[in-house]
Amino acid sequence: MKRIDFNQGWTFYKEKDHQEYIVNLPHDAMLTETRDKEHPTLAGGAYFDGGVYHYIKKFFMQEEWNNKSIYLECEGIYQKSKIILNGELINEWPYGYTQFYTDLSAKLIKDGENVLEIIADNTKIPNSRWYSGAGIYREVALYIGESNHIDPEGVQITTLDKERIQVHTEIEGGAIPHIEIWEGDTLLTSADGKTAVLTIPEAKHWSDQSPYLYTCNVSLRVNEKIVDEMSVSFGMRTLEYDKSGLRVNGKTVLLRGACIHHDNGVLGACCFRDAEYRRVKKLKEAGFNAVRSAHNPISKAFLDACDQYGVYVMDETFDYWLIHKNSYDYAKETFHEWWRKDTEAMVRKDYNHPSVIMYSIGNEISELGTMEGQELCKEIGDCVKKMDATRPVTCGINLMLASMASKGGGIYKDDGKESKNGSAGMDNLPTSTFFNIMMNRMGGVIDHMASTGGANKVADKIEACLDIMGYNYATSRYLKENKAHPDRVFVGSETLPQKLYKNWQLVKKIPGLIGDFMWTGWDYLGESGIGTIRYQDKTTKENIDPGLMISSGAGVIDICGYEHPEVEWNKTIWGLTSSPTIAVEPVCHADHLRSASMWRTTDAVSSWSWSGYEGKKTDVIVYSDAHHAVLFVNDKKTAQKSIKECKAIFKNVTYESGTLKAEIYDSHNEKIGETVLKSAVGKTEIALTADHETLRPNGQDLCYVDIQLVGEDGILKSTVDTPVTVTVEGNATLQGLGSARPNTEQSFLENTYTTYYGKMLAVVRAGYTPGTVKVHVSAEGLEEQTLTLSIK
Repeated sequence: MKRIDFNQGWTFYKEKDHQEYIVNLPHDAMLTETRDKEHPTLAGGAYFDGGVYHYIKKFFMQEEWNNKSIYLECEGIYQKSKIILNGELINEWPYGYTQFYTDLSAKLIKDGENVLEIIADNTKIPNSRWYSGAGIYREVALYIGESNHIDPEGVQITTLDKERIQVHTEIEGGAIPHIEIWEGDTLLTSADGKTAVLTIPEAKHWSDQSPYLYTCNVSLRVNEKIVDEMSVSFGMRTLEYDKSGLRVNGKTVLLRGACIHHDNGVLGACCFRDAEYRRVKKLKEAGFNAVRSAHNPISKAFLDACDQYGVYVMDETFDYWLIHKNSYDYAKETFHEWWRKDTEAMVRKDYNHPSVIMYSIGNEISELGTMEGQELCKEIGDCVKKMDATRPVTCGINLMLASMASKGGGIYKDDGKESKNGSAGMDNLPTSTFFNIMMNRMGGVIDHMASTGGANKVADKIEACLDIMGYNYATSRYLKENKAHPDRVFVGSETLPQKLYKNWQLVKKIPGLIGDFMWTGWDYLGESGIGTIRYQDKTTKENIDPGLMISSGAGVIDICGYEHPEVEWNKTIWGLTSSPTIAVEPVCHADHLRSASMWRTTDAVSSWSWSGYEGKKTDVIVYSDAHHAVLFVNDKKTAQKSIKECKAIFKNVTYESGTLKAEIYDSHNEKIGETVLKSAVGKTEIALTADHETLRPNGQDLCYVDIQLVGEDGILKSTVDTPVTVTVEGNATLQGLGSARPNTEQSFLENTYTTYYGKMLAVVRAGYTPGTVKVHVSAEGLEEQTLTLSIK
C-alpha cells in the first residue's frame, strides 16, 4: 500500500481552555501543561498536569482514492485515544505505546470535506511511573491500496539458516506476491508465492559488529499490472541461546546494555526519526551494543536506527499486568481486555528487525510470585511464541517484589488507590514514588533479598514460563544461580551503573549470564531526582537549586545527549578503550552538603575551568585500566593512586586555573598514557555546532544545535551559566530548547533557557517548503552568533 504522510496541519486544543493552535505531528501535549508540586503526577511525571487533547484534520478525498482501501495508522497516542470520523466514533485504543490501524474506507465522504478528530484522554493521573507525554507523540500516516493489496505490516521475513530466508506475505485479494531480494542495485534472487523460501548464496550476516542490511521488494500483479508493492529492509542473522551463552551467527555475544525510556529530552515524548537515530548513534558511540526499551514498545524509527547502527534490542511490552502501580494505569481490567492486541502489535512491528533479539513481556510484575501471575505469564509468552518462535521471551523480574507477593504482601496495592505506606514522611505518596524512595533508602537490601530461599522458589516457578530469566537488581544471586542451575540462561535486565565493574566480571565469568543492562544509559524525564546528586547549604540545609526536578538524573548520558565521564569508565571496563579520562566533581559545590543515590554516586564533569573558585578543594577521578595514576596541577605532582575497578579517586585536590594532567602507569612503573584538562581563558563567547546544515522540506527533519559558553580558546566554561535566547528565522521552527539542569521552572517550549555547566541544546525543525533558515543565539553581554541552514 502507498504510505502518505498525514502529519501536517492539525488543529489542536485542550478541552479545558479550547484555545486552538495549528500543529504538525508528532506533538507532545503534556509539554504544554504547567508544572506544579501539587499536581498528582508528582515526581514520577515530573509534576506536569494532565488533560484531554483534541486533534482535528479536515481534508478532501483525492480522486485516485476512489474505491481504494484506506487505513489510518497511529503509531503512538498517549492515551485512551478515540478516532472520530465525520462525527462517528470508529475506533479506540487505550494503551499509549503501540501502533494501531483504523479502516476509513467505508466512512469517508467522497464528494465533500472529511473531518477526522483524534482525542487523547490523559486526565486521570498518575497513570505512569515516568514522564509519559500526551497526545499524538508519534507519526500518523494514511495507507492507500487497491482491493488487492499487501497489508501495512504484511511482509514477514524469517532467517532459516546462514543462506536461506522465508518470506510470508499477508494480502487482501487473490493476487500472488512476487518477491525480489536486492543488495543495493543488484537483484540477488526472486520467487512467487504467499510463503516462499529464497536462498542468498554467501549471504552477509547482520550483527552489532557488521549491521548488513538487504532489501525485500514484494509486488502484486493483476493482468500483468502492478497493483501494489512494498519494500522492507531486513538483515540475516541466526540466534542461539543456552547454558553456553548467547550466539549471533554462531559467535558468542555479551550484551553491553542500556535501559532507556521513550522520551527525547527537550522534545518531550515527541518521536522524530532524526531524534531516534541520534540517540541510537550516541548510545553506540558510548560503547553500548544493546538497549532495553523500558518499559514499553519502542518506536519504529528507533528500531530502524538499531538495524542500521548495529544495536541489539530487548523490546518490552508492559510495566504492569494485574496489580496497579499507579491509581489510573493500564493494569487489571484494561489489561485483561487489551494485552493480547498490544502484545501482537509489538511483535508485528518488530518481526523484520534483526536488531530485536528478545521480547520482554513485563517489568517488575509483583504477581509473578502468585499462581495467577505465573499462569498469565505463560499465556502471554505463548502468545508471543505463536507469532514469532525465532526469538526468546524474557521478563524484567524483581524477585523481592515477587517473593513478597507470593506471601500475600507487596509494595503495590491491588485497588489502584494511593498507598498508605506507614513510613515517616511518605504517607499518601503514590506507590511508584514510594518504591523509588525505598530503593534509595534500602540500598543493597533489595539485591540481597533476590537471593533468599523465598526468591529462589519464585524464580524456579517463573522459569517454566520464560526462555531467558531477566533479573532486576539481583546481582547477589548470579554465582548461586549458575551453581544451582547451570543450564539456566539469564540476563541482568536492570542493574546499577555504579556496580558495572563487578557485574561485568560476572558476565565474563558465567557462561549462562548473557549481559548487563544498566539503569540507565540515557537520562529521561520524570521519576525526577532518583539519581540526581543533590546539594544543600551547610548552614540552612536548604537546596541550592530550589526548582522542581524535571529529570531522573540516573543516566550516564544526560537528557541533551551529552556524555557524563562515567561513559569512559564503562568503555574501559568493557575493554573498548585504554585511554585515561579525568572527571572533576563540580568545584562550584565545594562548600555544599552533597547527597548521592543508588543510581548515581558522582556528578563529575570533564572540566578544569572553574573561574571564581580558585583555592577550593574537590575530588578528581581518573578512569583507566592501568596499574596506577599520577595527578598533576600545573605540572606539579599532587598525588599518586592505585587504580582499582578501573578508577582512582584523588581527594581534596585544590583548584588552580591552568592544567590538570593525569598520567597512567603499568605495574612496571612504565608510563603508558596521559590526558589533560585545561582552563578556559579570555572573554566568554557563544559557540554553536550543528549536526546537520541541510534539511529536507518534510516537516520532520531536525537540526540539533549544541550551544556552549567558551573562552577565547574554545574551551568550555563551567561557571558562567546564563539565560540564552534562540530565535529561528525562515521556514523552520524551534522545536525544543533546554539544558540538563535537573531543577528548573523553565519550559522546553520557550525560546530562552539557562545553560548548565556551560552547555545547552536547541532543536530546529524543518518546515514544508525550501529556503534558507537562520538560527540566532544571544545572551546578555555576549556577542550574538548566527547559524545558517538550508532546507532543500
